[in-house]
Amino acid sequence: MKQAITGAKIFSGNEFFDHKALLIDGEKIIDIVNENSIQDNFKIQKLNGGILSPGFIDLQVNGGGGKLFNNSPDKKSLDEIIKAHQHFGTTSIMPTVISDSLNVLKRCTSTITNEVNNNKSLLGLHIEGPFFNVKYRGVHQKQYINTINNDYLNLFETLQGFPVMLTLAPECISIRQLKHLKSLGFKILAGHTDASYDQLEEAIKYGLDGFTHLFNAMGQISAREPGVVGSALCFDNTSASIIVDLHHVHPSLIEMSYNQKPQGKLFFVSDSMATINHGEPSFELYDEVVSESNGRLINSEGKLAGSSITQIDAIKNAYLSCNIPLNDAIAMATRYPANYLGVGSYLGSLESGYRADLAHFDLDFNIQNVWVAGKHLKQEAS
Repeated sequence: MKQAITGAKIFSGNEFFDHKALLIDGEKIIDIVNENSIQDNFKIQKLNGGILSPGFIDLQVNGGGGKLFNNSPDKKSLDEIIKAHQHFGTTSIMPTVISDSLNVLKRCTSTITNEVNNNKSLLGLHIEGPFFNVKYRGVHQKQYINTINNDYLNLFETLQGFPVMLTLAPECISIRQLKHLKSLGFKILAGHTDASYDQLEEAIKYGLDGFTHLFNAMGQISAREPGVVGSALCFDNTSASIIVDLHHVHPSLIEMSYNQKPQGKLFFVSDSMATINHGEPSFELYDEVVSESNGRLINSEGKLAGSSITQIDAIKNAYLSCNIPLNDAIAMATRYPANYLGVGSYLGSLESGYRADLAHFDLDFNIQNVWVAGKHLKQEAS
């Protein structure tokens, strides 16, 4: 079906357009044209103002809809997680498995392998741990922190045909192991790490190209050692994700990071948990209760345990509280993560030939409409 969507300011991924129409044919975008140039064979949908943007992309999603991927790594839970995020305009996700038993990791990889070609919102898998520095384990339980061995390597070699992100502590693996992981096509990120500038510089030579949730669970800046944070800001050839719930990172540091990293090298992740689009403010992680209080998810140790936001919240917070221009705030949840993951040739922008994944939100940042591959999933109340 040919569709023409009008009535909203259109953000292409690069710039805003007024009084334009987005043309779609089936699953693909055709073009952005003048509203008076729509041909008769297009079905017109007129939106009630607001902004029409690429669907949001989130490369670190632990859960949603009352489900946590670690707790129930099956198709039913995965579908619920995806639907919970689609409700808020996130049309592509990397489900994330945190440090756990090898058996849980195997179940997660099996589910992704079986479903990645069956659900258009499923990009691949983000493996966060267990190869961490225990000093910066965060909420990851100490009993699951491990070193790479043949059991893990044999499993990783089976992960083919979809993107895999692997967050690890570079000081806890060898260069030979790092090179091998890179040869598998993995995106390797530093996280939960106390690596030095020199260790990170060496790791970057052999495949490390990103940093996971900048500022959190990593070595901080000091006068004589840049630490992981300082290194992430210094190495222009690397990308970094950041959680913009205004609890994980102070707004001034988010703004500083935006100004310091080259354009396109900083992007948002939610690090979201089971509470997304779910009425219950608590859930179980590692057999303990994590509860939401004043927007913060806290475990029994008093540590932050992921977030309760989605990408539309990150965009709003970045724009209203961190002095990030709206065009870049949206790009940091669309085009920039798409480019980092290597899917920017068909996702993250509203360009000819791209998949018609769309998010429509009002000027108060409330999601009004969502499309995945041209299919209208959510419609604003009339």
